[in-house]
Amino acid sequence: MTDDRPLRIPHRGELAASVIVLHGYGARGAVHEGDGRAFAGDGVEVLLPDAPHHGGRDDGRLAQLAELDAAERRAAILEIARAWCSELPALAADCRARGARRVALVGISMGGFAALGALSAPGAPGSATAAGAFAAIAALLAGPELVADDDVPADHPPLLLGLAGRDAAVPPEPGRAFAARHGAELHEYPDSEHLMRAPDWHDLWAHTAAFVRRHVDDAG
Repeated sequence: MTDDRPLRIPHRGELAASVIVLHGYGARGAVHEGDGRAFAGDGVEVLLPDAPHHGGRDDGRLAQLAELDAAERRAAILEIARAWCSELPALAADCRARGARRVALVGISMGGFAALGALSAPGAPGSATAAGAFAAIAALLAGPELVADDDVPADHPPLLLGLAGRDAAVPPEPGRAFAARHGAELHEYPDSEHLMRAPDWHDLWAHTAAFVRRHVDDAG
């Protein structure tokens, strides 16, 4: 039996905002419990869901992906990200039903692809795209493969991209160009690979936390 309930880092006081953190391929939400505490605080909760086929939702699919060649595996990972993206409007709606007035989205690697995909993915009823569900979107170590430029709404939420200059798994050029086209806050670390150097990761996460707080701390 799988369990798709997200891990929650609780808020203090009355709920005002939610921050949803999406993990990378092969991981699970709980791996970012420590990182997620950078967002939690007075009125701000953090949700750490498991992606389809990951963590509490493991159904054996990841073991099958391990047998694929690199190109097939990458395509399959993007399909998982696409499927996860389709779940995000309902997750944001649940946050709002519990009292959150703003919801921010932070994705790492595969989760970052899903987060950027929300910019042009279909939204919940009454919303043209999933982007309308979020007050801010940050995508780290991810590219815009799941985003159709022409479908990104002009009033899209504030964006942050974090890239590694020596990333062979997610080359930085597409993300860099996407950030320039859509006015995203960009942080790039020229000496890091996909598994970032610790100082670079801590610096990027600090920028991400500050970005998220700017857009959820005044929830009202």
